[in-house]
Amino acid sequence: MTTAAPGTPRPSPFDAAQQAIDHTRRQLFPFRFERWLVLGCVAFLDQCGRRSGMGGFHFPGPGGWGSGAPGHGDVSKAVEWLATNALIVAAVAAAVLTAVIAFCAVVLWLNSRGVFMYVDNVASGRADFERPWREHASRAASYFAWSFGLALATLVGLLVLGAAAVMAVVALVGGPPGSGLTAGLGLGGILVLFLALIVAAGLASLALRDFVAPLQIGAGVGCRDAMRILLGLVRAHPGVFVVYVLLKIVLGMVAGIVLMVLACLTCCCALLPVVMQTALQPLFYFERAWSLFLLRQLGYDLMAGAAAH
Repeated sequence: MTTAAPGTPRPSPFDAAQQAIDHTRRQLFPFRFERWLVLGCVAFLDQCGRRSGMGGFHFPGPGGWGSGAPGHGDVSKAVEWLATNALIVAAVAAAVLTAVIAFCAVVLWLNSRGVFMYVDNVASGRADFERPWREHASRAASYFAWSFGLALATLVGLLVLGAAAVMAVVALVGGPPGSGLTAGLGLGGILVLFLALIVAAGLASLALRDFVAPLQIGAGVGCRDAMRILLGLVRAHPGVFVVYVLLKIVLGMVAGIVLMVLACLTCCCALLPVVMQTALQPLFYFERAWSLFLLRQLGYDLMAGAAAH
């Protein structure tokens, strides 16, 4: 890790993107299948549990609720049934939630290892699997604890908002006369909080992967200390990070379009795990290198050994 000297140019996400493009061209071309395949496997772990492209949340439209709105009697029957079978419903819900959390934990653990493996490979110019898996185990464990905590906090927030939304719908449909306006305003507030939670969780996840993990390697610290370093960089250069996030959104849209076109041309074969990451390795490699070159402009250089490979 090196620190930028005084008088260096101002950090620019655009310059970092150009440097990442040049780095991708140097490291991936001329084409070598075995190198792309190894990097594709590592990129798959790095992407494990993350939604690439134009993924989003889908809400049912006006025609998705049936031919008519449920009446007061339907809501009363549903509430009565839930009260009668509360223990069964609670047991089933607890079992499903436990299974979901356990599955998410496994996925996030693999993702945590993959994040550091891919950072190592892109920064060093290598195409290794076993070495970075071993070398970054402790850093990945620290990263996993924070990413899993973020996932749990997001899940709890969504469950709370979902329960509040159900209560608001019950009040809206089966409540006493005059309660509809209050319930409608409550639903609107819940929707705003839902969107705010999704945006906050997305930004936190982006910060962890794009900057905190590389800072753990570059500064030789744990996840907590790396987050403190990142907060200091954000306070010093807020505009740089805002522009970076906006550009990442644009890149995500472009990647989504590319994936849809590729899926149509290959009958969805290109969307298979590892196949997609291998076929589109230049896109994934560039995306991973981008934040590393931005961090180099900010004084944390992980790219020193890349030229030798």
